[in-house]
Amino acid sequence: ATVGVVGVALGLLLPPLGAIALTTPPARRWRSLRRHRRADARRLASSLPESVDLLLLCTGAGLTLPLALPLVAARAPDPVGAALRAAERSVASGASRSDAIVEHLAVLGDRAAGLAHLLVDHLRYGIPLGPGLERVAFELRLARRRLAEEQARRLPVRLLAPLLLCVLPAFVLLTVVPLLVAALRSLPR
Repeated sequence: ATVGVVGVALGLLLPPLGAIALTTPPARRWRSLRRHRRADARRLASSLPESVDLLLLCTGAGLTLPLALPLVAARAPDPVGAALRAAERSVASGASRSDAIVEHLAVLGDRAAGLAHLLVDHLRYGIPLGPGLERVAFELRLARRRLAEEQARRLPVRLLAPLLLCVLPAFVLLTVVPLLVAALRSLPR
């Protein structure tokens, strides 16, 4: 009996304590930081494939990498465009192009670091850029597609609460209640 009473008391106390814990400033900061990280990851996931495609287009048209990078940096979406522009500023101030590319792209994550190392290998060792860029572009598009599919799979779960709170009560009020009222009126008194 004591265990049952303690269990009921904890069951009644823990949900409000959990709700209070979620509204404290550290929890709000943590949720805000997590939200910003997700937004940054989404921006990077959408801008990196476009930037690689621009690089592939420029180098496929016959431009060398030192000529193509400033053009791509000017037109690439942020955060990759900002990193490429910062790398170009570093090169203009005297840094080597290879070091500047690695320094500014590697901070964006593993996929951007892979692109940076591909570009550096081309600059240092003369490795052909086209096949490597095509492979990286394919992998990035595939990752972006997987992310979109994952978000699409989450949609029904997110729509469940509005369905249960808004649509279902309206359905009950518009269909079931009139039937019940008509049935109650037809009952003999």
